[in-house]
Amino acid sequence: MTREAVVEIHGLVAGYGRHQVLQQLDLTVWRGEALGIAGNNGAGKTTLLKLILGLIAPQEGYITVLGRMLDSSRVRRLMRRQIGYVPQLHTPGKMPVSVHDAVLMGRWGKGFGFFKRPSLRDRQKVTEILQEIGMSHKEWQEVHLLSGGEQQKVSIGRALVREAPILLLDEPSTYLDHGSQAEIVELIRAVRLKHGLSLIMISHDPEHLEVMSDRILLLKNGRLEER
Repeated sequence: MTREAVVEIHGLVAGYGRHQVLQQLDLTVWRGEALGIAGNNGAGKTTLLKLILGLIAPQEGYITVLGRMLDSSRVRRLMRRQIGYVPQLHTPGKMPVSVHDAVLMGRWGKGFGFFKRPSLRDRQKVTEILQEIGMSHKEWQEVHLLSGGEQQKVSIGRALVREAPILLLDEPSTYLDHGSQAEIVELIRAVRLKHGLSLIMISHDPEHLEVMSDRILLLKNGRLEER
């Protein structure tokens, strides 16, 4: 049986101006795989996720996502719809945004956009996902009133509602208390199995990566090494 690559990176050189962060980096992520990437702060883990998301372009080398080479801004924007992204926990603003509407924003560019209002299907999908992540009872509560663990569940819901086959996670359990960390780790494991997702997770916590990953690589000196 032939394995299918969902992300391929070859000879990648990337950075900011003259400062190179990643050097001659190669990586293949297989469909259904959960890949963990460890590394110290400043090693380039977040830069790597930005490259896969097409938010920045490589200086050398290439990246493909689901077989499409990210060789133009149009393709990078198109393929970003195939990726769900869960950032680190951050403090939300005080604007009165409900949990429903915060998760609904994950459908932007997938189900609705500037000239297209959210459809009944978009909103039904939000309700389904909220039930799956255990947040139905908070659907119309304002996000800034939630606990840190609940806010991170909303981020996971916003990524899942895209119905994307690839999920990127940037330190998803950082800044949470121990109980919330365990809950988020278990939720990520459950949604990955249910939806058959391909996961790429970065973390400086090897314990969490061990629990969530099939394979762990170490990002060091701009390159990925087997751990």
